[in-house]
Amino acid sequence: MAADIDTRSRLRWPGREARGGALARTARALLFAALAAGAAGAHAEKNFEQRLNALLGHWLAQSKDATQARVLRLTNVVFVEPRTAVLAGLYGPASAPAWPEARDISVRLEGTNIVLDVVAADQGRITLTTQADGSLQGAMPRAGAAAVTLRFARVPLSEIHRYAAENPLPEARAGRNARIELVYVGALDCSLCLRWEGTYLGQGKLGGSADWKHLRFTEVKLPTLKNAFRVEDAPARLQPVFHEMGANGIRIQGVPSFVLLVNDTLRAHALGPASFETLIHAALRSAVREKLAAERL
Repeated sequence: MAADIDTRSRLRWPGREARGGALARTARALLFAALAAGAAGAHAEKNFEQRLNALLGHWLAQSKDATQARVLRLTNVVFVEPRTAVLAGLYGPASAPAWPEARDISVRLEGTNIVLDVVAADQGRITLTTQADGSLQGAMPRAGAAAVTLRFARVPLSEIHRYAAENPLPEARAGRNARIELVYVGALDCSLCLRWEGTYLGQGKLGGSADWKHLRFTEVKLPTLKNAFRVEDAPARLQPVFHEMGANGIRIQGVPSFVLLVNDTLRAHALGPASFETLIHAALRSAVREKLAAERL
């Protein structure tokens, strides 16, 4: 009589072990990925406010087209929750003489990325996402045209001034026979004003550079730095310019202040000697180069 043979332990389905092992490995990988994602998300949420504070500062998205370049200046965190926040700041064309306050900067955490929804003063919108290289990137919609991808890099203010000086908006570019005018607002008892005057003025005229001969210089001197500048303090021919500046939210807020005009159009304005060096002086030189280049054509 044939011996009973238990074949149950010897039965093998082709590929069964391989599939079982693969499924187990996949399950473990998915579990580990979920745990890692959860840990990363928890870490990102824990450090959310710290990362928000690290975003504060100046951001510049450069473009060969000055009308598309943008500046984002994040000034402070208004309030923050575990995964959402509101920031305050300025947003607008990089070459504009002033950057308007953004209507809204809403922030949310998506995975480990921070996403900013920015609403400009003119209701323009852009959504920016943090990138691995530390930049902010998003697409800026345009009416009747394709959206423009902008990459914002953190830069010092002087770098924005350099870009704005060399890439003016079309209406402020100096062409043939352009009238370039520098308006200086100082005060009799202002030590910073006296220091600037000692460096750049001689007998009421700008000196020290061949560029100066191509512009008109106008000085407005207040009796004391305690006095606020009034439009009436400017020469009558310039008062419409200062009225328009005020209507656009641009005001002389102290001394020494500098206003650079091209054909009575505001190209740049700045407060203080440092900003004169990084913005006004650079913009003035660029305007003179533009004018001379146009006149050589």
